[in-house]
Amino acid sequence: MRFILPTIASFALLACSGGEEAVAPEETADVEVVESEGGEVASFGNGVQTLVSDAGVEETAERLEATLEANGFTIVAKLNHAENAATVELNMSPAISIFFGKPEVGTHLMKSAPSAALDLPQRMAIYETVEGEVAIAYNSPVWLASRHGIEGEDARLDAVADALEMLATTAAGQLPEPPEADNKEE
Repeated sequence: MRFILPTIASFALLACSGGEEAVAPEETADVEVVESEGGEVASFGNGVQTLVSDAGVEETAERLEATLEANGFTIVAKLNHAENAATVELNMSPAISIFFGKPEVGTHLMKSAPSAALDLPQRMAIYETVEGEVAIAYNSPVWLASRHGIEGEDARLDAVADALEMLATTAAGQLPEPPEADNKEE
């Protein structure tokens, strides 16, 4: 684990240090905004689903971690990309990635398609956009299934999609409105 985390951080930093001005994915990808129970979710043609948070990066990350723990997920790693960039005297906007999962779910997906290990455990990126908003982004399970040729796991993938949406909307502060109580007297 001591080797893996620095390696992941190194790759993340390499991606950020190309010297060219980064183009936000929001500017280059086909975007479809989908209404969900928890609010609007932007879905990019590359499988990335994004929500806007009502809080800063740190608070949103803390909400996500608390929600993960409350729902029995294992937090595998947390990377603070801005802090890592600062260790090599580079500046970047706040950005945190949290890796998490449930082996009883991910194992089935990797057994179906071993290459899914490239994208599991799940992760969510929380970052400040070029517009100054805080976004939460994650990979669509449907996209992951398509990417890795996962078949026969539709029910599991639907459950993963529901769980990811709940986690993201909770962390973003976009909780769905509770249903109105039926106050009719009979």
